Amino acid sequence: MKIAILTDSSYDGKIDEYKDLYLVPLIINTEDGRDILDDNNLAKEEFYQLLDSQPLKTSQATPGQLMQVWDELLVNYDQIIYLPISKGLSGQFANARMMSETEEAYKGKVFVCDGNNVSIITQKTVKQIAFWIAENKTGFEILELVKELSSKFTTFIIPKNLETLKRGGRITPTAAALAKMLKIIPILRYDGTIDKEDTARTFKRAIKESLKLIKKECHGTKFIDVAYSRFSSEDFEMILKIINDEGFKIGTISELTNVIIAHTGRETVALCGWKNTIK
Repeated sequence: MKIAILTDSSYDGKIDEYKDLYLVPLIINTEDGRDILDDNNLAKEEFYQLLDSQPLKTSQATPGQLMQVWDELLVNYDQIIYLPISKGLSGQFANARMMSETEEAYKGKVFVCDGNNVSIITQKTVKQIAFWIAENKTGFEILELVKELSSKFTTFIIPKNLETLKRGGRITPTAAALAKMLKIIPILRYDGTIDKEDTARTFKRAIKESLKLIKKECHGTKFIDVAYSRFSSEDFEMILKIINDEGFKIGTISELTNVIIAHTGRETVALCGWKNTIK
């Protein structure tokens, strides 16, 4: 059986790492009314210029776009494992799951996985799926395995710069000003959705507190996966040094995707540890 892996542009890995991996772009919506596909045609520099100039929103791929990709893949593949951005961040999962279960052309062929997927989480999930496919597991089996995997990580997001969060209405201007005055850095937990976990008085302390929580919840883990938006080289080196000083090694490391940075902004880092040992 030949199985394709499909994800979307919340995935920040390299598509060409896996021969059967494909991507459908999500959409970046600008304040001046443009809908821009988040694909290779949107250069990183162009994206950051947009980010600095106006509030950005994001939206899911249309049902038509998604079905077109499924139809094209099913010409050469027996099944598709689809890893959309987490259902807690977008309606993409719910709409895709409905289409896969109600449209005759996709029943038993397209498997929409509920894996809390985004960024470095998706990278790990894709790696596992490629391994399971090599073991000749079917789409039905992989669907359940991804669900099990979805609870095996602890991830924290630390935004040093709150400007994008404030501009997008995710934090009030008063709260942002107070945080800046008191040098308070929020620590956000990601578990499929994003919620406040704690605060710290400095960015450095926020990194240390996050690693402390990961160490507690992912007992025995040796690696920290890192996703980031643009920092000064000094700050980025500091993040990596703290991780090493706390006794961890760097696992996967990659720049956050545009559709995530559109909401979190510059100077944001995500730290992820995995529970138990997975391949």
